[in-house]
Amino acid sequence: MMKKNGFTLAEVLITLSIIGVIATLTIPALITNIGEQQYLAGIKKGMNTLAEAAQLNKVMLGFDYADLNTTTSSIDENTYSLYSLLGLRTNIDTKRSGVNGTAPKVSAQAADGNQAIYFNDGTALIYTPSATTSDDARGDKGFPAVYDTNGDKGPNILSNCAYNTSATVDTATYTQCNDKTKRFIRDQFSIRLKGATVLPNGSAARWALVN
Repeated sequence: MMKKNGFTLAEVLITLSIIGVIATLTIPALITNIGEQQYLAGIKKGMNTLAEAAQLNKVMLGFDYADLNTTTSSIDENTYSLYSLLGLRTNIDTKRSGVNGTAPKVSAQAADGNQAIYFNDGTALIYTPSATTSDDARGDKGFPAVYDTNGDKGPNILSNCAYNTSATVDTATYTQCNDKTKRFIRDQFSIRLKGATVLPNGSAARWALVN
C-alpha cells in the first residue's frame, strides 16, 4: 500500500475555513483591546503633563488653573490665561493653537466657539474660552475641558461608560466601565483643570486612571 503524504485539498480547505472563523472572532476584539490600551495610556500621560505644567507654573510665576482671568492667546508671564500657562510649561503647536483658531468638531464640545490647544506630540486640549473657572456639580472651582489623545486623527468620540457612540457628556456610573459591553473607550476624555491638579470629569476618565 502506498503511504499517504501531505494533505488533500479538502483537508486544506477545511483547515483554512476554521482559521478564518477563529480570526473573524478574535481579531476585532484584539484590535479593540489594543486601541483601548493606547487611549488609556494617552489620557494618563496627558493628565500628568497638564498637572505638572500647573504645578511648575505655580512655583515659578504664582498662578495655576484656579487663577485664570483672561482668554488672551499670547504666551506671557504676566498673562493669566490657559494658553499662556500651557505655552510656558508645555510644548504646544502655536501655529494651530489659541482662542482665535477653530477647534475640531468633537462630540463632547461641538459648539463653534470652542477652541483647542494642540501639543507637539499630536494631542489636543479642547475647551470653551472662558476668563475664569466655574463651579462643578459639587461646587468645586475648575476649568472643564476635553483631552484628545490623538488630536485630529480621530475617531474624535468621547469615552463613556454607557456605550454611547455619540455622547456629549459622560454621566454613567464608574462601575459601568467594568462591564465590557458598556465600556466605550475612545480618544477623548472629559477632564477638569482645578488649581494645580487635573481631575477626571466623567466616569470613563476616572476608570482610565486605575486601569
